[in-house]
Amino acid sequence: MKRLFTILPLGAFFILLASCSSGRADDEPSDNAERKGSPTPVMVTTTPATTKTFYHELLCNGVVEADRMAKITFEAQGIIELLPIANGQMVQKGQLLAQLNNKEQQMALEHAKNALQRAKVEMRHLMLGYTDTSNLSAQILETARIKSGLSEAELSVKEQEYRLSKTSIYAPFAGRVVNLKAKPHNPTTSYEYFCQIVDEHSLQVSFSVLESELQMATEGAQLEVYPFSNPNIRIKGKITEVNRMVDKNGMVTVVAELKQADKNIIPGMNVRVLVRRALPNQLVIPVEGLARRQNRDVVFVMHDSLAYWQYVTIGPRNTTEVVITEGLKEGDKAIVTGNATIGHEAWVKEK
Repeated sequence: MKRLFTILPLGAFFILLASCSSGRADDEPSDNAERKGSPTPVMVTTTPATTKTFYHELLCNGVVEADRMAKITFEAQGIIELLPIANGQMVQKGQLLAQLNNKEQQMALEHAKNALQRAKVEMRHLMLGYTDTSNLSAQILETARIKSGLSEAELSVKEQEYRLSKTSIYAPFAGRVVNLKAKPHNPTTSYEYFCQIVDEHSLQVSFSVLESELQMATEGAQLEVYPFSNPNIRIKGKITEVNRMVDKNGMVTVVAELKQADKNIIPGMNVRVLVRRALPNQLVIPVEGLARRQNRDVVFVMHDSLAYWQYVTIGPRNTTEVVITEGLKEGDKAIVTGNATIGHEAWVKEK
């Protein structure tokens, strides 16, 4: 019994000691309880709605073409004797591209020249009866030319000179040789055409737009072109031609000239075309600030650490920005990150 009374005061002492060391009353909440009971703000970033020039964008696929491209054909028939060019080579205007065997044409020209000399002799023989040929009428002279065969001989010489000239093929303008098909020592009849010459300094891009997007693709509209293979290359251009006819697929063909040459842009290349049209004095926010709630467009606006959703009416949009026509005013702090899961009057904190 005496041992029991000794243990009880000792237990009470330890209980009292634990109570004093806790530093709070029994009914005071702990730190963990405080952290669990208090709401945590959602971290967000904001951007003020701004009135500025908005660039309406239209993105299409297109193909690069050469504004000047010539398909070189064989105008004379024969054997290809000389071929001093290669695929991909740059040539100058008037440079020799190919030479055909022209012995036959040269012989024909010599025969025509001999016939011309005989006609001139015959013409002089017919004029022997006239002491002064300067006073002869044009009709008499023309009759003499026909009777002597002079007119026909002169025409024959010109014809044979023309045929001989067609055995030499020259570049019609400066450019690059592409699609070279012919080979030396082969007949010209083996090929549909000889080669093509492309002026890479006069490139254009052809693309199609929907009929509903035609108001964006007007003559003079500015655009940018970049190849699929290298989006870092950007070439500026301007629409020069709109084929105002809707095809069976509801598309309209548009052509734009590229303002600068780039060695990485070549004819036939598939590219992306970005048409831009400036719309001044538009209320704009980043496209990330737009959300959907209850099947309507919503922008969360931050006021005094609370997020208020506001229904908005949107206008045109591009890859980075959207125009707000109703629901916001300039300077409103639109929440652009952290707005995916928050609700109306959510507690938010700006990063």
